Amino acid sequence: MSDMNFSKETSGDVLIEIINIKRATAAEADEFRDILLKDIETGWRRIVIDFEDNSFIDSTFLGVIVTVLRTLSKLGGDLKISSVHGDVKNILELTGSFRVLSSFDTKEEAVLSFQNK
Repeated sequence: MSDMNFSKETSGDVLIEIINIKRATAAEADEFRDILLKDIETGWRRIVIDFEDNSFIDSTFLGVIVTVLRTLSKLGGDLKISSVHGDVKNILELTGSFRVLSSFDTKEEAVLSFQNK
């Protein structure tokens, strides 16, 4: 499933949400939140967000990710991020988000980390 801004892949019981836009801001945050909440509503409990094609997120977009992580945690699930680089990495470091978000170099490594849990 795919649209212009986001696409999905699955690997076993892990859903991978791919951000297909260079700059993810408040303008896209509501759409992404709705996508993730629908994923959770349909039963996904292990989600990876992949930033390979994304180089910037703003605080509103980051807030959506942290909120969804909390929602998943309450349901016994988890959210991990992958392919973080550039300004996204800087923003996550500056905000201390790496303390709450598990980050992996590739989406494949993030998926494998669920099996090691």
